[in-house]
Amino acid sequence: MTDLLLCGGTGDLGGRIAARLAERGISFRALVRPTSETAALRALDAELAVGDLTDRSSLDRAVTGMTTVVTTANAVGRLLGGATDQSIDAVDRDGNIALLRAAEAAGVERFVFVSSAGLTDAMVRRAPFAAAKRAADEAVRASTMPTVVVRPAPLQDLWLAADSGLQLEKRRAVILGRGRAPVSYVASDDIAEACVRLASTDSPPAFVYAGGPEILSRHEVVDAFERETGARFRRIPVPRPVLAAGARVTRRRRPALASAMGAALTMDIEGAVVAPRDLRSLGIEPRPTTQRIAELARNLAVRAG
Repeated sequence: MTDLLLCGGTGDLGGRIAARLAERGISFRALVRPTSETAALRALDAELAVGDLTDRSSLDRAVTGMTTVVTTANAVGRLLGGATDQSIDAVDRDGNIALLRAAEAAGVERFVFVSSAGLTDAMVRRAPFAAAKRAADEAVRASTMPTVVVRPAPLQDLWLAADSGLQLEKRRAVILGRGRAPVSYVASDDIAEACVRLASTDSPPAFVYAGGPEILSRHEVVDAFERETGARFRRIPVPRPVLAAGARVTRRRRPALASAMGAALTMDIEGAVVAPRDLRSLGIEPRPTTQRIAELARNLAVRAG
């Protein structure tokens, strides 16, 4: 019997959660937008509930009969990809809060919300995504329903990717700010595994802070890529004032881009160190950042022939 609802299953992190649920033989329902690509979820035999976080009636239908809800849903990826039919506030803040209210009304017994670590006042001020996350995070914490809030450190699969300015093929690396702040990057796979365990274990903790086992600055990440590839990288600095100005100028018209620049600036000033203790308490040994760097370097070598 299906009694778990997954929201965000067509995204990267949600897709990893969906795959793990299927591997464990845990049946689940996935909330999908009418225009979503659902082939991967269908291949996992997921039950699909067509709806939208901005449509409360569709949420009420989706949570009917569910005892557990897991949500990773956000609009940033689609917005950075050029989508114009969503907004950060409508999805990340209001949509997740609407899902929370629907779950409360339906008598859901556990609500697992993937938030973010480092939602400081400065981060919230500079990054619309962080402001929306903190509002939803606060609503989840205030709920009378049993809830679990997962707060990951910056994700390896995002901040070590080309979109963050690490262009391995071209041996170029954008240094966001001074590039000296410490960051405990964490693997998306480890967050996905944590969410599955938190959804299915007895008496889960109310909060999980999830960081990786290594602390590296942006420059140290590039140093590691140079060691693994045996090549020198051209380092292209983006000074803090440029990040600050970009976040301000794009905030109204391109809030997802403003969020990326604002988050990069705040991380460069404050760092983003989250201990791996909570992951280990779940029986997960988090992947080191240097291991991911080595994997990416090997993949680059394979592509190069």
